[in-house]
Amino acid sequence: MDKANDKIIIELYDQAKQIHKYELLDIVIYEEQEYAVMLPEYSLDGEVEIFKLKHSGDKSATLYKPEPNDYINMQVYEIFKEKFQKNHNGRIEFKD
Repeated sequence: MDKANDKIIIELYDQAKQIHKYELLDIVIYEEQEYAVMLPEYSLDGEVEIFKLKHSGDKSATLYKPEPNDYINMQVYEIFKEKFQKNHNGRIEFKD
């Protein structure tokens, strides 16, 4: 994790061991599970990705797993959107 310009950048590795960088926008709790709402570093369309978080037993590591369930993704995104718009006084417009 790298914190630059007040942005939290997270580097994730895929199965081919390639690095993918994301900006962590928020952590959302949905049905007692934590989800990371993240923006890919080279996103051209501003579309976020949602990752389910799983912490190691001693909390020293966190696994980020893409959430495959579209319904959960929609619910997490709606919570994020409402929270983000509230905190930024509606200055940001979301495309649905």
